[in-house]
Amino acid sequence: MRLIPFAAVSTALLLLATPLAAQDAQAHAEAGLAAAADFPGFADLCDLDMHIRDVNAPRDRSTRGHDHKGGDRKPRAEARDPLPPMQVFDNLWFVGNRSVSAWLYGSADGYVLIDSLNTAEEAERDVLGGMEKLGLDPTAIRMILVTHAHGDHFGGATFLSEKLGVPIAMSEADWQLAERTPPHPRFGAAPERGQVVAEGQRIPTGNGTLEVMITPGHTPGTISPILPLSDGGQTHKAVLWGGAGFNFGPDAGIFRDYAEAAAMARNRAKAEGVDVVLSNHVRRDGSDRLMAELAERGPDAPHPFVMGPRGLALFTVLEQCALAQAARFDTAD
Repeated sequence: MRLIPFAAVSTALLLLATPLAAQDAQAHAEAGLAAAADFPGFADLCDLDMHIRDVNAPRDRSTRGHDHKGGDRKPRAEARDPLPPMQVFDNLWFVGNRSVSAWLYGSADGYVLIDSLNTAEEAERDVLGGMEKLGLDPTAIRMILVTHAHGDHFGGATFLSEKLGVPIAMSEADWQLAERTPPHPRFGAAPERGQVVAEGQRIPTGNGTLEVMITPGHTPGTISPILPLSDGGQTHKAVLWGGAGFNFGPDAGIFRDYAEAAAMARNRAKAEGVDVVLSNHVRRDGSDRLMAELAERGPDAPHPFVMGPRGLALFTVLEQCALAQAARFDTAD
């Protein structure tokens, strides 16, 4: 007679005693973590013990002692340890900091600035100051595209818009979110309603065309733009995932929306030959490390940001971690 190991019996009994939703949560989390080998900055999304807060919910926030620029606070890590601006591709520059990214896309004949940092002070220092260091002309910026209506992405937009005389653009859903977002002492105030961009819209720049992809979840109308890139004689294509964190509350339905958006983005990225994946936080996509590698790149060395097909695994991480959290909160019903 064949004996069944005690450990196997224990595991089987444990699974029988575990609700199906919890088993699903664990299975999805394991699948997400397995896909996260190249994306350690996203792996925490599969943490089934993480606290899920809702930063999209209206609330009272004291603004006493703070102006519209979001000032009067101690210097953050990005001020103490600045991240230098850098040309990453022929038509893409990093002009952000260690807290949040801002990407400049296009050419001297016209740029789109993607996100505007936390405050007017940061926008002036890192976006305008960074462009000056790179020898780029800020008056060539034609639009400020805000990926989503959170203060760390729109905080400097009003300042830049007024200084440069250019429009601010967001999705309709996120303009509505911005309109009900109260002031926050850490960030510049939400901008007044500007241009609305929609799914599939193409935004021309000096030497390329950005395509709008709407990926709901992080906020109702998060934008994850698709960017054709060039590197010398080589062409590439990037998706900039516009909203990574799970900070929209313990709502299983929103997590499923997020997972659906990630799966859709993976299919689009595969169909369009995307080989570069970016984020708007360096702690997520590791842009700080990749830019350090790029600075040391030899003349015939591969571009460190170009991942090829394995970059599509990011969308599996996002999808599976979101499904894991959805199943987790299904158990709470």
